[in-house]
Amino acid sequence: MKAELEQLIALQNADMGIRRLQAELDSVPRRRAEIETEFDQRASEFKALEQARDEARAARAQLDKELSEQRARASKAERDLMSSTNSKSYEAAIREADAAKKQAGDLETKILERMEAADAAEKALAERSEEFSRIQSERDERLHAFEEESRAKEAEIEARRREREAIFERLPPAAKSLYKRISARIRDGVALAEARNGSCSACFIALRPQVMSQVRRGEDIVTCDNCNRILYYQPAAKTQSTTTVSAT
Repeated sequence: MKAELEQLIALQNADMGIRRLQAELDSVPRRRAEIETEFDQRASEFKALEQARDEARAARAQLDKELSEQRARASKAERDLMSSTNSKSYEAAIREADAAKKQAGDLETKILERMEAADAAEKALAERSEEFSRIQSERDERLHAFEEESRAKEAEIEARRREREAIFERLPPAAKSLYKRISARIRDGVALAEARNGSCSACFIALRPQVMSQVRRGEDIVTCDNCNRILYYQPAAKTQSTTTVSAT
């Protein structure tokens, strides 16, 4: 096979490898989100317990504030009671004090309920802390391995791009132009196709005997009459060897 054609095949292999790796990198946000979603599903019970604890604590804080206000109200009513000068103000002070004390009692009951709810949630979290830690560790390990894999792919892409540019620069200007033109025009960017069993393996159109003969000789760059891809021919033994290596 002509060296120029072999370089074109090597160039296409490099481009296909880069596109594959880039597609994997482009899927990083989606794959990371899948890991986080799986973790959220497995940790939903723990998150519910944490939410219940935090809500109970927040509710208690608000009730503590209200209780403080009612106690201040009761204290003021007690002072008004002591300083009352007639039966009307005395009775009003008593009613105010009783109402404040009743409200304070109700708030104390609610505070106790919120304390118990927070304690129950905290106890449940403590009892299952090892299980939760294991789930978190699994998530963190998967994300770490995922990030390492992503960095490795980025490095591999850069290496392949350098290799690809070296191959491209060795091509004659006419071959460069042809490859770029075909790659830009075709949706998948695949500019070369193997001629196999008398047909183009990309568009499956049968090749004229003369064209197939030219492709077999490999002395010139020949394009498919239908899809315009550059055609190449791999002898059966070489194709089998390539397939075996790829499968391995």
